[in-house]
Amino acid sequence: MIHKIEIYDKKKLISENLDIKTLIIKACIFTLEIEEISTPKSLGINFTDDKEMKLLNNKYMGYNETTDVLSFNEISMETQKKYNWPKEEKIPHEKIGEIIISVPQVIKQCMGDFNHECTKLVVHGLLHILGYDHALKKEELIMFNKTDDILSYIFKKN
Repeated sequence: MIHKIEIYDKKKLISENLDIKTLIIKACIFTLEIEEISTPKSLGINFTDDKEMKLLNNKYMGYNETTDVLSFNEISMETQKKYNWPKEEKIPHEKIGEIIISVPQVIKQCMGDFNHECTKLVVHGLLHILGYDHALKKEELIMFNKTDDILSYIFKKN
């Protein structure tokens, strides 16, 4: 099965870093595989700056400050069918969501390893899209352990 991972960098914040794009794609595909996602999915990853991230965080989350990662789920095909909502186009990959990453926040948090921190945020965002949360301590333990396991695999293989 082939998933479609699209990376957007319209502000050219990571365009020189080809390694991060490869790592992100591997991390997303591996995450979808271990979560046993059986049909092809499409996921968008967007890189931006703090100004745009602050606007998005305020608009969608109600926080008038920047953040490192935001993730947004798409409406499932099942929901579209249930309510008979039209689709823009018939595609073989169901779009599951978008992840937005603030590059300045990655730089602030990375402790010298941009690729690791950026990949961690992408995996974190994807796990949110797949239904994981960390509001409760038990959920946090599950989600953060899963993130650590995925990162261990990805960085062991590179």
